[in-house]
Amino acid sequence: MENLAVNSLISTSPFTRPSRLEMTDYSGSFHNTSQNNSFPGAGMKPKKFQRFFKKPRMLPFIIIAVIVFVIAIVGIGSVIRKSTTNVTPTSASTTTSNSQQVNVPKPVATEALNKNFAFPLKDATGKVVSNIQYEIQSAEMDNQVIVKGEVATAITGKTFLILNLQITNNYDKAVQLNTRDYVRLIVNGNTDEKLAATIHNDPVDVEPISTTFTRIGFPISTNTTSLALEVGEIDGPKQTIPLTIKY
Repeated sequence: MENLAVNSLISTSPFTRPSRLEMTDYSGSFHNTSQNNSFPGAGMKPKKFQRFFKKPRMLPFIIIAVIVFVIAIVGIGSVIRKSTTNVTPTSASTTTSNSQQVNVPKPVATEALNKNFAFPLKDATGKVVSNIQYEIQSAEMDNQVIVKGEVATAITGKTFLILNLQITNNYDKAVQLNTRDYVRLIVNGNTDEKLAATIHNDPVDVEPISTTFTRIGFPISTNTTSLALEVGEIDGPKQTIPLTIKY
């Protein structure tokens, strides 16, 4: 009877009889009844992960994967921040520019001209349909000018000769006009080198039966001795207007 008791103890001891969990590791055909029946083989996963991470050769791959994941997260966050902040500064800068006026120095010298010209307005076939009133109101010399919203500053020894224009469209349709095409500048009496305006807002849109104001300009030397304007159509007669303005 003593031997039977010993044998019975040995056969029922959990340290000598393989459990269902241990059998799962060898055959895969059983599952641990102490776990949720809906997750077969769940008891083996922790051991598999432990064995996976204990393998030294897998450590570099794990580190690389973690680094790549972190870089991807940081990159996505950066893109999101940029796409979010790009809108606000643009709106703020627009508001600032609209609420602040740009101040430029007064002209160094001015000259009133009030010269009026009428140029024919032609359609695509060359037929004259109306005319454009082109008035040169005044000339001035500036060391700073605003060109298409940007401030331009003359370098030492240079200045800008600016012509203030008034354009009137007598036609019942809107027109686009290259105002610089009608004026050339003669410097120091040199008629072989007539200068075209490099400062302008062309093409200028003039609405039907309306007037608009614009400017054209020429960079010149401050020690220029004489200036004259040659006004007219490119392929038409010209009128010369001497200027008395000095720097």
